[in-house]
Amino acid sequence: MRAVKPLREPALNKAVQERVKSYITANHLAPGDPLPPEKQLAADLGISRGSVREAIKALESLGIIEVRHGTGVFVRGFNFDSMLDLLTFGLSFDPTKISEILQIRKWLETAAIGDVCERIAAEDIRNIEHVLAQWDERIANDEPTADEDRAFHRSLYQVIGNESLIALIDIFWVVYHSVHVTKITKDVHPTTTIQDHRDILSAIKKRNASLARQQIQDHFRGFEERIQGADKLSLTASPRKIKRNGSKKS
Repeated sequence: MRAVKPLREPALNKAVQERVKSYITANHLAPGDPLPPEKQLAADLGISRGSVREAIKALESLGIIEVRHGTGVFVRGFNFDSMLDLLTFGLSFDPTKISEILQIRKWLETAAIGDVCERIAAEDIRNIEHVLAQWDERIANDEPTADEDRAFHRSLYQVIGNESLIALIDIFWVVYHSVHVTKITKDVHPTTTIQDHRDILSAIKKRNASLARQQIQDHFRGFEERIQGADKLSLTASPRKIKRNGSKKS
């Protein structure tokens, strides 16, 4: 019988990752539950502590587990961290793809706006109007308004109650506002931008889904025009810097 060759890196690391994931599912561990100490986990899986350590690092980068220094290793809840890291890093090599990312976000928001019109409550509208009021103040003080823009969209779609949708929209927002595309994401017409958002809210208050979709599309058209020359952009930050500033760990 031919002897089985021992696994080598990276095959070994991948195999150990799968064993750790199988351990989590087989033991019905839930988000927030701790994994056994490294030594015990290595013994349970029949592998070396070094192999476990490397697998844990990889699984942490994928957002599957969380290492709390001085406390231990814990299972993480569902998240899109690895997707965010991949997108921000990938755009450092091809910033022209930002137009495709923006298009995906537009499709998501346009598709979901009908549900917002159906489900939005008076309290939700008041919260969004408060965001717009803060936005106005920042414009008057000639301050950046990106946070208010983000808060508007988050507040809008939170009424649906789909946290995965919010996470995806947030990812596209973070990617779009990555350091290396600052030149095309800078809002040079803040009063026009906030009016776009007021028009969206106005259509929603009327429960007019068709009009709300049109307002969303009109709003994104301005962004699309802003990035038409993206293929001529030069990067303004290194991939490492983009990844650090663009990522938002939950």
